[in-house]
Parts: sequence; structure tokens; C-alpha cells
Amino acid sequence: MYLPNQLRELLIPVAAPSLVGVGDNVLDCYLDEDLAYPGGNALNVAVYSRLFFGGKSGFIGIMGDDRFAEHLRHTIVEVGVDCERTRRAHGANGMAFVSLDSDGDRRFVGSNYGGVQHQLRLRMTEQDHDYIARFARLHTSVYSSIESELPSIVDRGTKTSFDYSNDATDRLIAETAPYVEVGFFSAGQASASEVDDLGQRGIRAGMQTVVVTRGDQGAVAYEKGARHPAAVKDVTAVDALGAGDAFIAGFLAGRAGGLDTDACMDVAATTGALACTMRGAFGYPVVAGVDARKQILRRYSHT
Repeated sequence: MYLPNQLRELLIPVAAPSLVGVGDNVLDCYLDEDLAYPGGNALNVAVYSRLFFGGKSGFIGIMGDDRFAEHLRHTIVEVGVDCERTRRAHGANGMAFVSLDSDGDRRFVGSNYGGVQHQLRLRMTEQDHDYIARFARLHTSVYSSIESELPSIVDRGTKTSFDYSNDATDRLIAETAPYVEVGFFSAGQASASEVDDLGQRGIRAGMQTVVVTRGDQGAVAYEKGARHPAAVKDVTAVDALGAGDAFIAGFLAGRAGGLDTDACMDVAATTGALACTMRGAFGYPVVAGVDARKQILRRYSHT
């Protein structure tokens, strides 16, 4: 069983990465606590890269102009993530709603359809490309809707990683894989053979490395002709909400530092465990209130 300070000590030798997250940002509204925490895959990976490694981090996304967006913007500036190219649009910021199930686990139960991000799409300008070029790597996700921008980003020499979560269609994988150096998938409920099939499918599609996370069953990385499993690191978990995004940030930091894949997986297991010791993705809550609950426009069913 690791303590948070022990996990942080394990990360000290890892070189500080340089990464820009592009795309999704939300506030995760915990209905049982009436608190909303900053989150979103692309944003979280940039923040974890900064918080855990002291890396050079930036973020490009679309935020609203409500009080939740203001809290989000102030938070990422406070932790040291640059957001000079982030857009602000009139309307609600993206929100996801989280509740406790009968086993005490957190589940996403609703959203506001991404707020202004649902109505608008990021389109990269020359200024954006110049900004992205300041960083060694770009990370984005299936929820960020920048797939059409990947060819121009990669053509300019930026290494790209992509989180497909468990929401990617075969078509999306096929269209994006040639531009993705490291692809990440979530498959917590899949069998071992299904996980292997998923990893190999990503490699055949053109990704250099595929990482499939399996919750408390660990994760497996795939490269051509190689398979790299990794177990979780035991901690007293406070909240596992951001663990997958922290895992991604750890793997990418190891890759940026020139570590081999097994070592990258070990760093990733460390950051994933460390995130579980924090409330929300990385803390910094704001009171949710009635104005948050009014934004539950879409509800998810769980079987």
C-alpha cells in the first residue's frame, strides 16, 4: 500500500514533459456533495502533466462565460497551465453530473451536452499551430471533435496522442489512427482476449503504441510484436474519477523522457494511483448549486 508522498517520490526522476491538451473541458458536478470539480480528458492530461512533473503545459479549448467557466479558467492558470489560445463563447460551460451508486462507486448520470462545446467546434488557425509548436506533444480525445485537424497538426511535426475511451467507432479509429502515435482505450469490463483484440486492432490501424486500461485490473500496452502488462499500485483511494487521465499523463511523461514501454507503464500506474488520492480529478471544487442542477439536459441509464 502506497502513501501519496511515496508515489510522488517515485515520479521525481521522470523528466518534465512538454504537452498541450486540445479539446474537452468540463466541470464534474458531484450531486451528493453539491460541488463541481474541473475536469475533461484533454484538460486533465495537461493539468496532471504540470502538477505531477512540473512540465510545460498548455490547453486549447472552448469555454463558456458562466461562473463555472470562470472558475475553470482561474484554476488552470493557478496550477500553471497556459490557456492563451482558449476560446470563450457565450453560454454554459460543459458539465458532467456524477452520483453515487448502491456500492458507493461514482457514475456519470447526466450532462448538459457539453455546453458551448456542443454547439461550436475548434478550428485550428495559424496562430494555434504556432502555439502548438511550442510543445513537444499534443493530446486530445474522442470528446474533443478535432479529428479533421489531426493531419495538419501531424504534418507540422507534432507528436499526437488520442484517448478513445470506450466511445470510439470503428470508423473513427480507422480515420485517426495514421496520425496517432499513442492511442488509449478504456475496457474495464472486457475479457483478456477482447482487450488483446482491441490493442492489436489499434496497431493494425496504424498507431505506434496502443494502451488499454482496465480499471483495477491494470493496463496493457501493445506495440508491433510486443505486449506490456502493468498492475495497479495499491493506495487508499479517495476518488478514482481522474485515474485514467492521470495514467495517460504518466505514460506520456515517460515516453517524452525516453523511457522504454515497461517503464512508461510503471510511471503511468504511479500517476493513476496518485490521482485516486485526490477528490475530483485534481481538486479545486466550486459550489454547484441550483444553477448547475438546472443544466442536467441529458440523463444516462446504467444497467
